[in-house]
Amino acid sequence: MELPVIDLAPYLENSSLDSEIESVCLEVSRTLRETGALLVKDPRCTAEDNDRFIDMMEKYFQQPEEFKRLQERPHLHYQELNSEPVIPEGFPEWKSTMDSWGYKMISAIESVAEMAAIGFGLSKDAFTSLMQQGPHLLAPTGSDLRAYGKEGTVFAGYHYDLNFLTIHGRSRFPGLSIWLRNGRKMEVKVPVGCLLIQAGKQIEWLTAGECMAGMHEVVVTNRTTDAIKRALEQNCSLWRVSSTLFAHMASDAVLKPLGHFSDSPLASKYPPICAGEFVEHELAVINLKGNKGA
Repeated sequence: MELPVIDLAPYLENSSLDSEIESVCLEVSRTLRETGALLVKDPRCTAEDNDRFIDMMEKYFQQPEEFKRLQERPHLHYQELNSEPVIPEGFPEWKSTMDSWGYKMISAIESVAEMAAIGFGLSKDAFTSLMQQGPHLLAPTGSDLRAYGKEGTVFAGYHYDLNFLTIHGRSRFPGLSIWLRNGRKMEVKVPVGCLLIQAGKQIEWLTAGECMAGMHEVVVTNRTTDAIKRALEQNCSLWRVSSTLFAHMASDAVLKPLGHFSDSPLASKYPPICAGEFVEHELAVINLKGNKGA
């Protein structure tokens, strides 16, 4: 099984909700429900945009360790919740590249959020109205495949995301696997020019578990090592960059089952809580922050 690719262009071009658009919205909600993930093609987010971002991040990750440590924020539990963005010295293109790619990916998330809401039988803005002023986090990761490129090396162990929806541009080195609702593990293949979206814990809360937070991991596989060999032959960077953006609900927005989901027999498992408080609690549970709230 491979994830279907949802083309957002017809939805973006059509202001009215006709049967064809409604059918695509139902596919978005069904795919998120069954797999916790979704591949989309958004004409606003091109392969060139993704390449420009990854090129800059490869250049950044190749910098000395002591330089990169200047951007660490352990006091914010490495989450940067409602904080100022990181801008390292010596990268004049940093802000414009980050802002451009970040805003484009947020736009894609907002469109998918509207489509998912329609597909779930909610109002179009059921999710997006809660996203306004959310502490969205563009947080690329870099993994040094020259040092850690052995098959089986774990870069991100089995986990779910605590935010609403997570979106990734295509990485130059594969390795992400997801678990479907039925428990089956599947390696994700992201086509050129496409984006991967994953369901986080906040959408699970808002749908009373109808859409579960997707479990996933990033591990060096044989497909990763094949990509490493090609990169060596072409003298390309061996830093695996993940251009990941975590979309959050606003910190003061209340997370609770929306609309008809409030009548779900599972609704009591998802009591009302402010999104900011929810994030703080989740960070404590996974030990990214002290024991407060655990």
